[in-house]
Amino acid sequence: MVKKLQSIWNNIRHDTYIYVASLLVQAKAASALRGAFFAQVFGMMLNNAAVIVAWGFFFDKFGTVHGWAFHDFIAMQAVSMFIYGAILFASTGLMDIPRHVDTGSFDTFLTKPVSVLGQVGSSNIDISTVGDMLLGLILMGWYICITNVNAMALLLFVLSLCIAFVIFWCAVMLFPYIMAFYVFDSERLSRYFGVMFLDAMNFPGGLLTGALRAFFLVAIPSLLVGVVPVDVLRGLEWEWVGYGAIIAVVWLILSLWLFRRALNRYESANLVGSR
Repeated sequence: MVKKLQSIWNNIRHDTYIYVASLLVQAKAASALRGAFFAQVFGMMLNNAAVIVAWGFFFDKFGTVHGWAFHDFIAMQAVSMFIYGAILFASTGLMDIPRHVDTGSFDTFLTKPVSVLGQVGSSNIDISTVGDMLLGLILMGWYICITNVNAMALLLFVLSLCIAFVIFWCAVMLFPYIMAFYVFDSERLSRYFGVMFLDAMNFPGGLLTGALRAFFLVAIPSLLVGVVPVDVLRGLEWEWVGYGAIIAVVWLILSLWLFRRALNRYESANLVGSR
């Protein structure tokens, strides 16, 4: 039993090392042209800032929305940006699963003694997401500084961020793209599901109430990614951290199980050519 656990641990360490090394190589290659790199990062930060400014006119017109002020909305956007940027930076390759499956290039990931999921996830990188992460971190730090946040709220906030990372990775980056193993040319359908999730997590929490709020907390848990972490900092809905942990575990187990099941039924496109 001990040897088996040690073997599992060694495999996890090996796969993690390969995953990180692959991401570093991808990041180094993507940032080789410094001018293009800084242009992409700054452009993404400018794009996100423009969205916040546009919503600023909304709050200037209507004031607070069910207790949500403009600075709360900025914090929610910051959390969403940071999570979106970090997950896409580390797992952009998962979005290429439909293309790999449809063309047969997915075969190359099955021939190496490394985690298939890790290989696919680190096979591509979106360097512009560094802009999302930077602006998200800056705005989160600003919100925490201007808000009277106690140590417990800050701890729950960090925990809610970890939960949000898991949910976003499962619901946007992995689960929709598993469809590629069952439906040909499924990339567009997969992206539609991701867009629906992203749209719901970028609206002020006060706009979603009643049954609609419950739906986006449980069935499609978008609010657990952007809204709940901010409400935790505001001293509200702290109990959703516990519920969110359960939902995150369910999504993680379901997504990994479906991916493993999809791998077992995968049949190569058997294209002729060098690999």
